[in-house]
Amino acid sequence: MKKILFALGLSLTFLSATALEVNKSTLKEFNSFEYETPLGRQMKISKKTELIIVAFEKDTGKLVNSYLKEQDPFYMPKRHVVYIADIHNMPSIITNMFALPKLQKYKHPIYLHYDEEFEKFVPNEEEKVTLIRFGDGIVISVEYITTAEELKVAIEK
Repeated sequence: MKKILFALGLSLTFLSATALEVNKSTLKEFNSFEYETPLGRQMKISKKTELIIVAFEKDTGKLVNSYLKEQDPFYMPKRHVVYIADIHNMPSIITNMFALPKLQKYKHPIYLHYDEEFEKFVPNEEEKVTLIRFGDGIVISVEYITTAEELKVAIEK
């Protein structure tokens, strides 16, 4: 019985760690993860989303937030863009004392993610922001950027 439970648990682990694939992965898969705003509100990704911006590191998050704070609060919703900050590596004391209060001040929507499985699903490169573009709810491209100008071009495409 223990072997069966172990095998079942192991197979579920492999299933949940499936990586995103261009022309195969869907928006629906992104909603298998949990997101919340800096104020703690649970969020789901809209079926209308055309671009997901993902930051995995402090500096890449700073780049995205720096650009977005200069935009109209409706800039992202008008363009069907979602910004996800994966903060699972951040110590909870830092998150609660410093990061969340700062993130709460931004006018643009930020979806926070706290689970390491997301990083296994979404491809990423060190010191780069991941951009995932969708067409009819299916991933059509994944690219990486390092500048605010590249971010602007990607959002306004």
